[in-house]
Amino acid sequence: MKGIRLRYGLFILSIIVIMAFLPTGGNAAAKSFVDPTKKYTYTQLGKDIKELQQQYPDLVKVKTIGKSEYGRNIYAVSLGKGSAKVFINGSHHAREWMTTSLNMELIDQYAAAYKGNKKIGGYNVRSLLNSSTLWFVPMVNPDGVTLQQQGLNAFPKSTHSSLIKMNKGSKNFKRWKANAKGIDLNRQYNAGWSAIKNSPKSPSYKNYKGKTPESAKEVKAIISFVNQINPEMAIAYHSSGEVLYWNYKQSAANKKRDLIYAKKIGSMTGYSLVYPGPNPSGGGFTDWFISKKKKPGFTPEIGKYVVETELPLSAFSRVWSQNKAVSLYAAQESIKLKDARDKKAADAVKKDSTAKKKNAAKLKSYYATNIKKTADLKITSAHQKLYNTVTKDIAALEKKVKSLPSKYTKGIKADINDMKTHQKRSLAFQNAVKEGAILQKNQTAMINYMKAGKADTNINSKYNTLNKSITTMEKKIGAVYTAEVRSLFKTKYITPAVNTRMNNQYEKDRVNLLIVMEKQVKEKKYEEAKKNLDSLKVMEDKSKKLKADSKRYPTYKTYEASLNTWKQKLIKQIEAALSPAPEPAPETEKELEAEPELLKEPAEEPLAAETAEPNQAEENPAVETPAEMDTSITQ
Repeated sequence: MKGIRLRYGLFILSIIVIMAFLPTGGNAAAKSFVDPTKKYTYTQLGKDIKELQQQYPDLVKVKTIGKSEYGRNIYAVSLGKGSAKVFINGSHHAREWMTTSLNMELIDQYAAAYKGNKKIGGYNVRSLLNSSTLWFVPMVNPDGVTLQQQGLNAFPKSTHSSLIKMNKGSKNFKRWKANAKGIDLNRQYNAGWSAIKNSPKSPSYKNYKGKTPESAKEVKAIISFVNQINPEMAIAYHSSGEVLYWNYKQSAANKKRDLIYAKKIGSMTGYSLVYPGPNPSGGGFTDWFISKKKKPGFTPEIGKYVVETELPLSAFSRVWSQNKAVSLYAAQESIKLKDARDKKAADAVKKDSTAKKKNAAKLKSYYATNIKKTADLKITSAHQKLYNTVTKDIAALEKKVKSLPSKYTKGIKADINDMKTHQKRSLAFQNAVKEGAILQKNQTAMINYMKAGKADTNINSKYNTLNKSITTMEKKIGAVYTAEVRSLFKTKYITPAVNTRMNNQYEKDRVNLLIVMEKQVKEKKYEEAKKNLDSLKVMEDKSKKLKADSKRYPTYKTYEASLNTWKQKLIKQIEAALSPAPEPAPETEKELEAEPELLKEPAEEPLAAETAEPNQAEENPAVETPAEMDTSITQ
């Protein structure tokens, strides 16, 4: 029994050991790509971004949003799949490059947590990133960071003297804050820029605001990118001091809103909130974001205060523990802000769509309500103007709907569908009127041809064009709203055109039969041509019977005369061909006398006693000539 228990225990222990090494859904260890315990360079940034994108291709996206003054890439990295966006950046200031380390560690750890379905700081990373997107620009100032870390050797010799001059004659660039042109990027934004105090008069390692706002390439890239992604919230990391800037000339309502967020971030990080005075110095990124976008913007100063230099690498573990969940909190609140903004926008669009739907309903008077008689079948300038307005309104509303979540667009889409119904019916009416004009034109062409009175093959093209036009018009009328209006269209356009078609159908058939007969005569098929005269007579009779109703089916006498002339010509040709040839006339006495003597029998000598009898000339038998024959052919 002991042996069995021992073996069973060992088996259970084996299972436990194996399970300990198997990955589980929420606790699987993920490879780390970012090492924040080392000096973080521009070169390392590029390598890490590439590896993260390769490791998480469905989650991490990368783009270059611009170039620095010396041509280095300014990278933007996105993390997430939702429409609510947060913008996070670091290293506006060169010596504050640990903020880049923090940005990159956030991307690394959040991506791993998403894949492993883990939480960070109590926040469900996967859930948040499915509903939001975090956009990072980890290194806004790659030239400045490179200069601060590597010194003059990273730049052309031709720039060394000017760089040293901007650094107050020192070759030690550890205190460098500006970009490599000596412009302080966080004093470049057009938010209170003109009121910035204590700015050097020329480029410097710190605080020089530039000759004009937003002139530095790096700042231009950031502004353009923010305008593109339209984030709900922004966090610009700086160092040092463990304080939080959150306020810049907001409205009272926005200040009250943003203070709630600031207090939460302060409690998460332990950072003190800075309350600026009545005339705060501007020019910073979050100053611009808060004042121009009217949205929450925060500037956490990471790390304990250091004087004009970089934070020590040993500070990172504390910085990470303080800030690892801040961006997730920002994502959570941005989702709410986006939803509230979407609802507000949807409410405004719904109000607009309701008014536009009411206006679109006025189209009905032009395609149905006021159409009482055939004279009303016309397109007025007022109708066309209103139709064009409704068409533009539909396009504008559909564009707005695309930017809204579907949960807020049901009523708007219903209004758009109502507008489209009126638009469609209005267009069907207009198309029918336009097609009616074409039908009338083709009908007139048919009538004018008949009046011209020359029977020829052109009747086929005129007839076929009219026939096709009638078919097209019938389709257009089929799309018209209400049976009453459709009836008016038929009365005005279809009925007269059909009468014209019917009136000339037999004439068309007669022309085509005459063409056939003409060919038969040419080919000497006279008997076949003669038989077709009977068919021609049937067509003539039907045409006469139809035209008994002269009001609906007028006779075109000149055209009839042309047809008859054509027919008579063929009749003569047929008669001439089918008449029997005349018999040869008998030989006359003179012709007989002219025959050789050898053909004559010798004459008998008359007896003296006999007397000659009277010489009776033979009478020619009666012979019929073609003129005397009955050559009549039933016509």
